[in-house]
Amino acid sequence: INCPALKKHGLVPYGLNRNYALIKALLSGSEALVFIDTDVYPRVLVKKDDEVKEKEIDFIRRHLEYLNKEEVIITTSDYSGYYIIPPMSFTGMKELFIGLQKEDAYEYLKNSGEHNCLNLDNDKKRKIFETDKILGGNVAIKLSALKELPPFFSTVYNVNGENVLSRGEDTLLGIKLKKSEKKCIDIDTKIFHNTFGNYPEVPDIKKDKSIKDRFYYTCLGWIGRNPFLNWLKGADVEKIKNRQKKNIIVGSKALASYLNGERFLILPEALEISYHNLERVISEYKNTMRAWNDFIKKLEKWGG
Repeated sequence: INCPALKKHGLVPYGLNRNYALIKALLSGSEALVFIDTDVYPRVLVKKDDEVKEKEIDFIRRHLEYLNKEEVIITTSDYSGYYIIPPMSFTGMKELFIGLQKEDAYEYLKNSGEHNCLNLDNDKKRKIFETDKILGGNVAIKLSALKELPPFFSTVYNVNGENVLSRGEDTLLGIKLKKSEKKCIDIDTKIFHNTFGNYPEVPDIKKDKSIKDRFYYTCLGWIGRNPFLNWLKGADVEKIKNRQKKNIIVGSKALASYLNGERFLILPEALEISYHNLERVISEYKNTMRAWNDFIKKLEKWGG
């Protein structure tokens, strides 16, 4: 399968990687596909007797149990373990997360001193609910539904001479699912995500270079995603960009000072680059959709 981004940038977008797996599964005649990230495990973190403990769980069975329902085409859930953003606290943090289009994260992080950003499974108090928030590392898809739904999509962009992978490859799927009569169910089974590779150690972004590096590329990944996400939602892209630019200028300076890391000062420039690239990304998206629709038509012709 051709991958222009690999030839041009030396990177394979997250979305394309997932689409390879989708295509292989569809060609194999499989009925369902479960995506599991390499840093998640078949157990959950639960609190028992005021202690956090690990508990094994057959989470694939949980996915298939609900995916077996006729109206359900996707099952997903969140993670237990440390949140993707480590604990942090500084003046200007709110502006940073407005600029990154992660306002909800700020609401959670502002109290990180109380919970250290550690998420736990609900265990025996699980509540199943409909959602359009799909988490790519804990998701199962009924493959017959892909004749009605789009593929994954993300891109690559260049910041200061470095090629960066944008995030949110599962966002397109979630947005399109809203317009479908079929359901995506959150099975409320938060499998353990060893986010920073050193659980149970509390992540310290100020002292741990690897965590700092991870957050830097996560920020760039969100910035790379946001213009396309806003366009796809039909939002006022220019209005959102102006608000984000104003806030990320303040937030990036505050973050650079907090972490003693000048490279974070590039975030406003990355935002400009990302919005400048929007037309290219839209074109890539349309090409992806054309190729995907052609593949689905051929698959149906072959009797898939």
